[in-house]
Amino acid sequence: MDDERPAARPRRGPHRDPEAHEAVLTATRELVAELGYKGVTMDRIASRAGVARMTVYRWWPNKAAVITEAVADRLAPVPAPDTGDVREDALLWLRNLVRTLTLLGDPSVVTGALTERGEAGRADLRDLLRAHAERAALLLRNGVARGGLPEGLPVDTIVDSWTGYVVYRTVFLGQEITEADLLGLVRLLPEPGEATPGASGAGTG
Repeated sequence: MDDERPAARPRRGPHRDPEAHEAVLTATRELVAELGYKGVTMDRIASRAGVARMTVYRWWPNKAAVITEAVADRLAPVPAPDTGDVREDALLWLRNLVRTLTLLGDPSVVTGALTERGEAGRADLRDLLRAHAERAALLLRNGVARGGLPEGLPVDTIVDSWTGYVVYRTVFLGQEITEADLLGLVRLLPEPGEATPGASGAGTG
C-alpha cells in the first residue's frame, strides 16, 4: 500500500513551496470530508492537490502526518466557556469536545491520524484530551465558586465521566451524539445545596 512507504523526515520551512503546501493540506481536508479517514491515500492527496506523489512524500512520511497537520488548527481547544451560567458553559464545552472528536464528520480522523503516528501521536491525543479536560474542570470550579454548583463537587470525576462518555460513543461505537444526549449530561450536575455523595476531597482543588 502506498501509505506504508518509508520516507525521509518531512522537510520544513523554505524547502516547501507555500502554494503547493497549502494545496496539499486543502486537498487532504476535502478528501477526508468526502471519503473518510480510511479512504484517503497519499496518491489521492497528490492527485487532488495537483502535485507529484514524491513531493507529498518528501514533506510527510504518511497520510497520518498529512492529516494531522491539515486539521491541527481545528484541534486546538478553545478557552473554557464563561457565560456566567455554569450549565450553559458545560453544554458549550461538551459541544466543542464532540465537534473536535468528529472532525470533518469522521471520528477516525483525530484518533486515526494521531495514534497511527506511534507514541508521538498517542501523546498528542492524550495532550488534546487533557487540555479539553482542564477547561471543563475550570468551568466547573468557577461554577462552585459562584454558587451555581454545590461545595464538594467531585470535579475530576464529572470531567472524566463526560470525556469518557463522548470518547466511547463517538470513537469506539461510532454513534452520533445528539443535543439531547449532551443536555442529559448537563442535567446530571447537582443544584446548589444538593448533596454530592462521594465528593469529599474529590478533585475540587
